[in-house]
Order: sequence, then C-alpha cells, then structure tokens
Amino acid sequence: MGSEQKEHENAPEARFPVVAASALSAAQKPVHDHIAQVSEFVFGAEPPFEWTDKEGGLIGPYPVLLYTPSTGTGFFDHAIKLGTDTRLPIRVKEFAILAVGGHFDAAYENYAHTRLAKLIGLRDDQVADALAGREAQDSAPGEVAAFRLALAMVGGKGPVGESVWKGVRESFSREQSAALVFLISSYAYVAMALNAAGAPAPASVMPE
Repeated sequence: MGSEQKEHENAPEARFPVVAASALSAAQKPVHDHIAQVSEFVFGAEPPFEWTDKEGGLIGPYPVLLYTPSTGTGFFDHAIKLGTDTRLPIRVKEFAILAVGGHFDAAYENYAHTRLAKLIGLRDDQVADALAGREAQDSAPGEVAAFRLALAMVGGKGPVGESVWKGVRESFSREQSAALVFLISSYAYVAMALNAAGAPAPASVMPE
C-alpha cells in the first residue's frame, strides 16, 4: 500500500494522455465526437465541471475510453443512461455517487459530483460527510438507504446484508432498486478506471 499506490502523484506523464482532436485516429474520432456531443447535450454549454481541456480534448474518465474505441462508446452510453434515468430522485443518486467516490477517493469523480451535488441543493456539510463515509445530517430516508447500500456494495464482501436491504426495500420499488444497484455499480467502475489511470481533478480547480 505504500509507494506503488502513490506513484501516480509523481508520475512524469499521464498513463492515458488526453488525445487532441487533431491526433485522433479513425477509430477514435467517432467515439470522441459522440462523447462530446452527448456530454454537451446533457451538461449544457456551460457545465458545472470541466470535461474537456482548453483545446477541447476529453479529460476525466473519457481518455481511457478513447484507448478502447471498440467498447468506449458502449460504456459511455451505459453510464449516461444510468446517470440520467428519472426513476430515482436526483438527490438519491448523488448521495450514492458521493459514497462511491469517497470510498475510492476518486479525485475527478469527487470533483465533478461535488459540484453537481451542490447544484441540486446539497449543503457543503452534507457533501463532506458523504465523501467521508458518514451519513449526512437531514437526509431523507431514501437518501440514507441509497448511501448505505452504496457503502455496503463497494466496501463489503458477499451479499449485501439484510438490514441494509431492508432500508432499500422500504424506500424504493423493485424497479427503482434495480436502477440504484446498477447506478452504484457503474460509478464504482468509473472510480476504479479513474484511479487506475491516475486521473486528477482539473488543475484549474481551486479550494472552495
């Protein structure tokens, strides 16, 4: 757990460098263009977090997808579909995502979803608690249930305990519960990919 896991902090170059638009291969270009178009549609022309660099190159989890163009579009579309699914309240989703990002200490995921969480009304202390693995004060029962499920899924071994699942069952329908399970799983996937890539939050981000 020492130097190998901290190696990315002093790495001389990115493990999966940002690919400039002018350097995209024939296989990468349609993936890049699709991610850029969908991201702009979902997050708007002035998104609450940076997903490109100043030259328009994709950052965060996106560069990794460009190095596997045959599967990159598929996973991106899967993640976007889960993130924009309306079956779950947005606050429920953000509490679950913050729990996942906090558990993995995934810098870019935590940067982006801290901003999204505050945009939808979570307080600074609620975001800080969720990232630290603590149940946030004044959370609704469904938000607590989602948060507990996320921590159980990413931090435990074997089946999720019945006490945790009881909270899920009391707060959500089976359809909503399934959507929540896949949302948590998807963001764990993203967090692990970000950490393997050593992907930081944007350099322009300053402490708030």
